[in-house]
Amino acid sequence: MAQTELERPGVIQDDRIRPYGYYALIVLTLSSVLNFADRQILSILAQSVKADLALSDAQLGFLLGTSFAVFYAVVGIAMGRIADAVPRTRLMGGGLALWSLMTALGGTATNYAGLAATRVGVGVGESTANPCSHSLLTQYFPARRRAAALSVYLSGAFVGGAAALLVGGLLVQHWGDVCRGAACQLAGWKAALMMVGLPGLPLAVLVLTLREPARPPRESLPLPRLLANEFGAAVPPFTFLTLFKLGGTRALAVNLALSVAIIAAGWALVRVTGDLLQWTALALGAYSIVTWGQVLKLRDRPLYKLTFGCPTFVLAMIGGALIACVIGATQAWAAPFAMRELGMSPASTGLWMGLTSAGGAAIAVIAGGWITDQWKRRDVRAPIWMGLLALLTSVPPMLIMLTAINPQTYLTAYLAFCLCGSCWSGAFAALVQDLVMPRMRGAAASAFALVSVVIASGGGPYWAGKVSTLTGSLATGVISVQALTPVAVVVLLLAARRLKGESEATRRQRAQAAGERHQPGLAAA
Repeated sequence: MAQTELERPGVIQDDRIRPYGYYALIVLTLSSVLNFADRQILSILAQSVKADLALSDAQLGFLLGTSFAVFYAVVGIAMGRIADAVPRTRLMGGGLALWSLMTALGGTATNYAGLAATRVGVGVGESTANPCSHSLLTQYFPARRRAAALSVYLSGAFVGGAAALLVGGLLVQHWGDVCRGAACQLAGWKAALMMVGLPGLPLAVLVLTLREPARPPRESLPLPRLLANEFGAAVPPFTFLTLFKLGGTRALAVNLALSVAIIAAGWALVRVTGDLLQWTALALGAYSIVTWGQVLKLRDRPLYKLTFGCPTFVLAMIGGALIACVIGATQAWAAPFAMRELGMSPASTGLWMGLTSAGGAAIAVIAGGWITDQWKRRDVRAPIWMGLLALLTSVPPMLIMLTAINPQTYLTAYLAFCLCGSCWSGAFAALVQDLVMPRMRGAAASAFALVSVVIASGGGPYWAGKVSTLTGSLATGVISVQALTPVAVVVLLLAARRLKGESEATRRQRAQAAGERHQPGLAAA
């Protein structure tokens, strides 16, 4: 006899947490560790890559953020809805294998374009991670423990970033001492990319073997048609055909007008800055985001009404993206700054900054999730307040870091920065899941991730690097990104104001008014 959803192993029953949920959490958290190790490994390698490939700080900023971020976002648009319709364990396992392989292939790059191409591949693979893992963990854990579970998963980001710093720093400095034979022909940064990437392949097998929790029945499409539909909603020029089919000439005309506006803005920025790859990539990301919103409005109005058509969701999404941009720019350039301005060796930088990240940031994100769960019982706006707290309290330690005159002061301030700036991510991940219906969770996580990544990773590291190139001061470049802080504060306060008036009942009513069939339980399911 077929098992019902509540009888399936690993799926929550009532308000209890099953042991298999903890096993799944461990496996998915390990994937998060490798996700961010592969994503952030270039930070500790930046100085060596810059010297070996003769790059500017603006080009480094592109490699540290945009090359990965935009294609992560573009493919992630499709991955959210695909994750809601296909087995998530298979999708994520395949993505993990791809991003691990592409990280390792980065070790074979001999020029700027080749390395950028492998970072694009990393972004494509990693676009499967958040929609699949967030959706799976939401089923394995009840609402009262959801922020804590997601915070544990997200803590893997900080452990992975720390591992990347530690392993990368040691290999850059000591690869020539430990290599043997033909391997010694590799530069240390190339060896580091290979060694960080390859462990993801066996972990992908474990992800593939996780049990897939049952979900409510839904209309299914053959996989080729599903892929064509979803990528046609995000990737030009297929988007033009998709919009014409869904909305006729009017929808196509609106999209073409948006395309012209985005291309014109991108070209103007290229003329001003001279950075063709940066603004071409960001223009693609911006186009894909607005086009996906347009497609959702035509194809899935209930999902649109609770995401891009919901001011509360949009404000929270933009506010979270601005937090990530300001904090992430400092994080991306922290290791290069320590080596360049304070004379720290790659191994020492990787060791001490890695330990600091693993201890400070991981503790902060888990504690932040737990505190938010408790705080939310009294105030539904708790995730927003946690974001504001992270944004504002991270500024003083950041300023101390950039004005430090010795490594001890720098590392102490970096620890405070990690503690202050890492406590909000689990709270926002849970908030996004709470604002939509169960069938929409993967798409909602993908929407939040794609906007955050385009703004934060696509803008922050490049912005700091470009200002550094123009002024000759990396500290000035990093500080300049703080211009976004007042904007973020205003957006978050507006989100908090709207969230206070939100309820499960009103969100369900909006979805049903847009054509959603009634499903009991919006946030608690």
